[in-house]
Amino acid sequence: MTSEREEPTEKPVQRDPGRSPKASAAKEPPERTTRRSPAPTSAKQRASHDGRSTVPREELADLIVALGDTSHPRHASAVNDLVALGPVAVPAICDALGPNKSWLTVYRAAEAAGRLGDGRTSGPLIQALQHPNSNVRWSIVQALGQVSDMRAMLELRRVARTDQGRTTWGESVAETAQSVLDELGRRSVWGQGLELIKTAVVAGLMIVALILSFSVITSLRAELERFGRFIPGETEFPQFTLPTALPTTTTDSTAAGSGYVVPQPTTLAQPTVEPVLGPTALPNLATELTGTVLQEANVRPVPNTDNQPIGRVSPGDEIIFLARTANSQWYLIRLADDAVSGSTINSLDGTGWISQALVSAPTGDLEVRQVDLSAPIPDANP
Repeated sequence: MTSEREEPTEKPVQRDPGRSPKASAAKEPPERTTRRSPAPTSAKQRASHDGRSTVPREELADLIVALGDTSHPRHASAVNDLVALGPVAVPAICDALGPNKSWLTVYRAAEAAGRLGDGRTSGPLIQALQHPNSNVRWSIVQALGQVSDMRAMLELRRVARTDQGRTTWGESVAETAQSVLDELGRRSVWGQGLELIKTAVVAGLMIVALILSFSVITSLRAELERFGRFIPGETEFPQFTLPTALPTTTTDSTAAGSGYVVPQPTTLAQPTVEPVLGPTALPNLATELTGTVLQEANVRPVPNTDNQPIGRVSPGDEIIFLARTANSQWYLIRLADDAVSGSTINSLDGTGWISQALVSAPTGDLEVRQVDLSAPIPDANP
């Protein structure tokens, strides 16, 4: 690093944000008392009006001059006034930053640039790192920590490795640059961690949504496959019974005055005969229709599967068909004399119902037997 020139005899107003007030007060030399005059408020008021800047160039130039002139009436408030002006003051601050400018002007301009945090000041700040004054380089390092981009981080690494200068109050420029880099690294790690957490949460929600969608689609597909499907021996069409007409009453004309209601004989509708399980007359042997059991099967008391079997038949058993249901899905049978010894039908009359899919079809017509499925099933072993 080149030899330093214009070393200050006192430290301008600037505190290290990473140090405690007591430590900074112990290292920093006493500040020279500068006469302050009230800063004009017209600059700040003119800085923003309906979102547009109306600050005259002469006023900006006056504030830049006040940065490095300790006798200027606005010297003490120049940094605050520039920061109050906001982005409109950035071009003037960039012009004040340079390796050949007055050290106090560059020092305080870097302070204003750091407080504004505008990315446009990054390039001029990096160029000002070539300033021979250690105080200036220290102030620029602090500002680059607030105006951080990739170029600024590369320059801060270079300063941390090569700069041997110290401020007039004893601060190492290289150590300050390394502290700023460490702080930027911590910010970057926290930012990356938050992004990873958000990405993981979104991915988890998407996986849960996919699982739920797959489950719903699978259930819907299974229901659609079962809809309208006929399964022999399990699916039955409902049986409907017409209601029986009730007798009506009429009022006798002779009893109209007394208010008595005299029932009159009416013609009753033919009642519906409900079949009752019981002993069944054996058909004439000359007209018996026989068949064969195709596979081992249960014999049931009524023509559906919602009951307990009353018997069991074996493949090859000869059976006698007695009746059928209206849809011909069930046959009423009994065993022939040459049935297997292990086959049996445990009912009062030795008959029972079997699914048509389990036996050979009869070769003739059978009577249709209506069975009340809601009637209690008689006990085969009273």
